[in-house]
Amino acid sequence: MGLKRLSFLIALSVLFFFGCATNPATKKNEFVLMSEKTELDIGKKMAPEIAREYGIYESEALQQYVNSVGQLIAESSDRPDLFYRFTVLNSPIVNAFALPGGYIFVTRGLMAHMNSEAELAGVLAHETGHVTARHSVRQHTKAASYQYGAAIASIFVPGLADFSSFMDLVFVSISSGYSRAYETEADMLALRYAGKAGYDACAIGSMLKTLNLLDQYSGGKKTHTSLFATHPETVKRIADVNNKTLCEDVYQNTSNPGRLKYLKNLEGLVVGDDPREGIIVGNKFTHPGLKMELLFPPDWKINNMPQAVIATDKKDEAFIEFNLHTLSKKRSVEEAAAVIAEKFGLKKIFGDRKRVEGLETYVGTYSAKTSGLGNVVLRMGFFLQNDKVFYINGYTKTENFKNVVNLFEKTINSFRILSPKEIKNVHPNRISLYKVKRGDTLISIIKKMKRPKNDLKKVALINAWDPEKLPALKIGMIIKVIK
Repeated sequence: MGLKRLSFLIALSVLFFFGCATNPATKKNEFVLMSEKTELDIGKKMAPEIAREYGIYESEALQQYVNSVGQLIAESSDRPDLFYRFTVLNSPIVNAFALPGGYIFVTRGLMAHMNSEAELAGVLAHETGHVTARHSVRQHTKAASYQYGAAIASIFVPGLADFSSFMDLVFVSISSGYSRAYETEADMLALRYAGKAGYDACAIGSMLKTLNLLDQYSGGKKTHTSLFATHPETVKRIADVNNKTLCEDVYQNTSNPGRLKYLKNLEGLVVGDDPREGIIVGNKFTHPGLKMELLFPPDWKINNMPQAVIATDKKDEAFIEFNLHTLSKKRSVEEAAAVIAEKFGLKKIFGDRKRVEGLETYVGTYSAKTSGLGNVVLRMGFFLQNDKVFYINGYTKTENFKNVVNLFEKTINSFRILSPKEIKNVHPNRISLYKVKRGDTLISIIKKMKRPKNDLKKVALINAWDPEKLPALKIGMIIKVIK
């Protein structure tokens, strides 16, 4: 036991000897299990994966604008020697995050909800703070410190033989945020960097208030991720920022510097779904690329995910998924259905071939056992078009199936192929700028633009207004609308 303990102490001392470094942002000596070279290499390796996952927003002008603001922040940071890369991602999700080494991403969903260049600078400064303070590396060190054997190996082997555990930690940070202490530290660094770059630091607080509004009107659904994680809670972060900067409430100030410049750069930005990924309007899902349309049950929650479109009833007890399978060999629709059923371990109860909208179709009932719901019954429709099999999967617990099977059937029967003219008429929603005229209200503007009534909430939130406490519009004010 004595030799084992001595070996442990020697190993631990080696860790601290090799792992001590001065943090560039805090200037404190800290124990870390990663060299700067490895940190930069990992960021370089992960950046293309993020680009593939989210897609890059196709607007060279907007990319250049965001990068120009980001470079001002980078020059004002504690690691100005890094090459920083600022990129707008083609995602409606409200998010921003950073990879090690200076790769910083902001989604078009977040861009739509900012209202000044100072807010943009604040967001980019916050993410730059995560990079300069090496938060991902420090988070990795905390986790790895519990596995001394792995930690020792990482010191004596040049670089890290396997980056997977570190990458997992980074992706967790992207999806759920850093710790309370790291988010607070990034906020404080953002105040310093944005202020040094010449921006109003109070805008960081106003951006946090916008995100707090999104939380209030999200219906319980989380609207944002890493930058706005609830550690610490958004309200507390607003208070911390305001106390640090003695900010007044500039939240409703629509004439703040940089606002018009930012809005002009934002004009034409895609809001919500991109047609290339399919568009959801009400209960209708339309995908011009796949040349199809599908109607989900009214009032169900619909989530357009990269892997599938998933609709859920209000009680979260019944589900409908739409997906696509590509065949490698020619098969009948019934054979294709059997391949897919076998892939998911489904047991067929019965099924029939028929034609829906001129397509060879197979509709069947299946049973399965799941880890989450237990025993379920599924009603599935398979549509064969050349090498593509579109399939619609409605499922629920066995005892609930008879209550919702008609809804499953209606969705399956609603599937249809779009005509060339219909495909041509599918356009994304985009941000447009509107100059307020005498007598205008937000309701009258939306009506004038022939937009649906539910645009009121969306337009209010992208202008950082509470939908239930709309401000009086002043003549000549420039606001964002959706067209």
